[in-house]
Amino acid sequence: MEDQVSVSDEVVLEQAQKLSVQVSSEEQARYVVDAVGSRLAAAALGLRDTRTVNSWAHGGPIKGPLHEHRLQALFRVTYAVKERYGPAVAAAFLRGSNPALGNRAPMTVLANESPADAEQATIAAVETLFAS
Repeated sequence: MEDQVSVSDEVVLEQAQKLSVQVSSEEQARYVVDAVGSRLAAAALGLRDTRTVNSWAHGGPIKGPLHEHRLQALFRVTYAVKERYGPAVAAAFLRGSNPALGNRAPMTVLANESPADAEQATIAAVETLFAS
């Protein structure tokens, strides 16, 4: 398989972190919906259906810092994997069982753990993916 890296993994991870704090929540929601679809985005955010994340992607309000932090974490992970490997791999990464996460899918970790813990764990899983 041809290596698709045009910038270093470290740069991609740094860009993901910077953008996760610089880009508006609306843009983050739009990015993850465009990259992995509204169903996967909603599931990774712990939402019951896609209406909420689609609303956020069109400027709707996010109620509470918990959802904002989950979105920020999902954006960071999605951005890093998508920029390195493309949207199909980003979606597969979020859905797939991951040994770095105790064989849980990153979307499950993001949806069910505290946003800070989920972000730390899933970024470590991204780093492991990049190292392989």
